Amino acid sequence: MTALDNGPVLHTKWGSIAAAKAATVLLCTVPLLLSMSGCRKKTPAYSGPPDFVREVVMKKWAIAPARIAVPQGARVELVVSTADVEHGFNVPALDINEPVQPGKPARVRFLAQTPGVYPMRCSIACGKGHDRMTGEIVIEPTPVDTTAPY
Repeated sequence: MTALDNGPVLHTKWGSIAAAKAATVLLCTVPLLLSMSGCRKKTPAYSGPPDFVREVVMKKWAIAPARIAVPQGARVELVVSTADVEHGFNVPALDINEPVQPGKPARVRFLAQTPGVYPMRCSIACGKGHDRMTGEIVIEPTPVDTTAPY
């Protein structure tokens, strides 16, 4: 019997075409998933008391305050509550996504490391004005001390 009589002969240690395909999918998928999980920048938490505490209220169709400015390097705690229905406090770039239920404020803690503007929004569909529930967290750069000796 030749390879032409029976179709192509698969010379693998897997023993069959199905097993070889399964192995190929596994060998390609697992590294891809592992690499994707490591791509997201994690915002570090901290221990001890916060340097900066701010109350945030989510309600149909607003986040108040809509702009939260914090200094770079600050240990931040946001106490997020809702004035009506369940909302989700979401700041994707800081890896924050917390559900906020009526009567149960969520405490969100993060270390303000990289200066910039970080959009925040509601992540739980809460009605017609849901898309308007936006705001921003601004991490302001720490001023450089020009009087310090080198």
